[in-house]
Amino acid sequence: MKDYRMFENLIIRRTGRHAQNRGYALYNEKKYSEAEVQFRQAADGRERTLGTGHEDTLNSKHMLGCSLYSQNKYSEAEVQLRQAADGRERTLGTDHKDTLNSKHSLGCSLYFQNKYSEAEVQFRQAADGRERTLGTDHKDTLNSKHMLGCSLYFQNKSSEAEVQFRQAADGQERTLGTGHEDTLNSKYWLGCSLNIQNKSSEAEVQLRQAADGRERTLGTDHEDTLNSKYWLGCSLNIQNKYSEAEVQLRQAADGRERTLGTDHKDTLATLDELHKTKAELNAPSFLSSNSATWQDSAGRLESFFSKQRDKRDIYTDSEINEISSLLKVSSSQWGKVPRTYIVLRTIGHLDLLQDVIDVGFSDFWFPVTEHSLPGCLSPSVCTAFVNAQQIVLTKLMDLEKSEKGQHCYFKQGESFPFERKGILGTGGFGQVDKVLSRISFKQYARKRVPRSAAFRGRKKEDTNQFIAEIQLLKRLKHRHVVEFVGSYTDAKYIGLLMSPVAEMDLDAYLKRCTAPNYPELRTFFGCLATALEFLHKQKVRHKDIKPHNILVDRGNVLFADFGLSLDFTDASGSTTTGMTAKTPRYCAPEVAEYEPRNTGSDIWSLGVVFIEMASALKGKTMQDIDEFFRQHGSQQTYIRTNMAALPRLIAMLEEIGQPSDNIVFSWTKQMLFTKYQSRLTASSLVASITESQSVGFCGICCASPEEDFSDWTDE
Repeated sequence: MKDYRMFENLIIRRTGRHAQNRGYALYNEKKYSEAEVQFRQAADGRERTLGTGHEDTLNSKHMLGCSLYSQNKYSEAEVQLRQAADGRERTLGTDHKDTLNSKHSLGCSLYFQNKYSEAEVQFRQAADGRERTLGTDHKDTLNSKHMLGCSLYFQNKSSEAEVQFRQAADGQERTLGTGHEDTLNSKYWLGCSLNIQNKSSEAEVQLRQAADGRERTLGTDHEDTLNSKYWLGCSLNIQNKYSEAEVQLRQAADGRERTLGTDHKDTLATLDELHKTKAELNAPSFLSSNSATWQDSAGRLESFFSKQRDKRDIYTDSEINEISSLLKVSSSQWGKVPRTYIVLRTIGHLDLLQDVIDVGFSDFWFPVTEHSLPGCLSPSVCTAFVNAQQIVLTKLMDLEKSEKGQHCYFKQGESFPFERKGILGTGGFGQVDKVLSRISFKQYARKRVPRSAAFRGRKKEDTNQFIAEIQLLKRLKHRHVVEFVGSYTDAKYIGLLMSPVAEMDLDAYLKRCTAPNYPELRTFFGCLATALEFLHKQKVRHKDIKPHNILVDRGNVLFADFGLSLDFTDASGSTTTGMTAKTPRYCAPEVAEYEPRNTGSDIWSLGVVFIEMASALKGKTMQDIDEFFRQHGSQQTYIRTNMAALPRLIAMLEEIGQPSDNIVFSWTKQMLFTKYQSRLTASSLVASITESQSVGFCGICCASPEEDFSDWTDE
């Protein structure tokens, strides 16, 4: 009898294991009701044979709870997840990842039953535990903080919710990117929590970012986009910005009417808010106030075009900025084209302003020729426009013209045509922030370096050489190289304007990289090699290749922060000596030792980056690599100081993950020779990648050399 029971228990255990595996497969296929059956069978069998507190029993209960939750069976899910959370806490400990996962999932099941205070407890424990064990910026930590914020919000604890949403939004923006769905979701809820506290101007900023981002990524009529526009409209109403509010609420009302129907409660709520907004716009007090404001603006505007002013006098940038501000009172569109307004008013054809705006003309088009002006203007008007344009061609017009523009110099107190929108990053030499142009209304990344740090008292000739180097970089045009749009110096800084404003750098990308990202990550190898080949052919060395200096923007990878050595060494690609900017982890041995170096130093740095990218493809992090190096060779964490550990690391990585990814190591072995003369050149690296039998390691944009197909004809 005893042997029979042992045999029976063995059968039950095997059955439970098979049921658990089938449950996982079904769950991953989103067949939640079928997965529920398998997980329930596994949980019941394991509880009978292994006991209530056994790790496998608790694992089955957790997954049973998840499958129930995914079917919206929240009360049933709560039972299973509570048992899993309590059991795991007893057997594994409070901060074990499985315990924290169960607590977070339990919090979700409670939240969707409107048990917000109970959910708060679970989310807080999960958030605190994950922050201790995984780190502040880990996606699971941020997810728990977001849900903690939601549970606080629905208990009317708005100020506490604001703290959690802000931490979640900031962390997600750093690690996932500005346009990621999770980032936008946290910004939306942050905006809502600010709105409830009557912090309407702060709420407007967050809700506008959420609305714009969701419209780009989810579409105009998506529920989340429309929710963001509705609450953005409400925040604008609170600030008495009724005209702007009307635009947002009209879009929300129209979208909800299309997607939800005329009689849906959300549609009706939006229409009600819209009617209130229109009533405010038509109120006598608003009209009289608005009229008074307009009349005041019109009077001030008139002063810029007095009869005493010579029509050939050049307007200053400060005057143009003030004219722009005055025009915005009556028309936001006119406020964006002050130079066009000035020229048309000067030549007596202001009636054509809206026509040229409607066909897409803007101040960014200056300077113009008669052929580049819109076709809606007659030849005589075009001639007059071209002859009069000199009155608005200030030096600021050069700032966004790339290689066609000149380096600009600003005296203390002179107007600067960019609005600062936030900090993107801070490095050893300066700060990078996001700015909005008041001329083109495009966003750029601006890097500012203190002049004292850049020049260190060097002679004027050195300063001029540095400016010449910037002009060289402005001429570089490549899909995988950031564009240097413009440059300037003022009393304190050297400023560089770059495009695009990327979602994240490669360091952040690798930290969040999971299996769904692997196909995209593989293309980065060939694209980066092609970009480096381009730079070297242009006689430009990067000099500081590392993940923080590689940007990722909507799937496109770009080199940034290159060529500006700040030591005025020859930028020709020839071998040089002397001190330059370097990052110890990625710099080549000859750079670390201040020995002669050339383009091969870039190859070494890219090789180290390739090792980290390949490790991510194998499911390993930078911390995993560091830990491996601490246990092997010289036990130092830099490849250049622990070459003995490198082949062991590669051998370990080749044993895991996809075997097809091992091709990367054949390239890195030739990139990481101690002697730079032995390393691959950028061109030979590109050839190795593009001619490889392994597919997917180069984007289609760089997979083959450019050819001239101009003589092809359709048959």
